[in-house]
Parts: sequence; structure tokens; C-alpha cells
Amino acid sequence: MSSKPKTKKKAVKPYTKGELNKVIDSLFHPLFEANKGFMLVDELLHAMVEQNPPTTVKKFIKYNLPKILEQISKKSEKETTKR
Repeated sequence: MSSKPKTKKKAVKPYTKGELNKVIDSLFHPLFEANKGFMLVDELLHAMVEQNPPTTVKKFIKYNLPKILEQISKKSEKETTKR
């Protein structure tokens, strides 16, 4: 009996960091306005992808922390004016 030689399956390449980050962004950025807590989830997932804590902290401080503080400030102002 003759059998065909077995062909190796090509390895599926994993997603690049950039591709993973784009998926995370597309899932979570639309939810930011509904609840700023999604920013923290977004950042945590990015940190897991990047695996570089110093860079992750710097990016969080630069991009997300100001938005979170702004949201807290707005809520605080609303509560103050209600009294």
C-alpha cells in the first residue's frame, strides 16, 4: 500500500500585541461613557498584553487618569449643587 506523506499543519500565528490592543479598544472604548470603570478594565487588559508595568502605568496616567478625575469632579459638582 502506498500512502501519501503526511503534511505538517501550518502553525497559526498568534495575534500581535497591536492587534490584541485594537480588539480591546474596539470592545471597551464605546463603553467608557456608560461607566468610567470600563477604563480600568481596558487598562488592565492592555497591561496583560504589554507585560511592561512601567510603560502601562505611564500610559494610564497620561491617557486615562485625567478622564477618570474629570468624571469624579463632575459627579462631585453635581452632588454639591443638589444640596
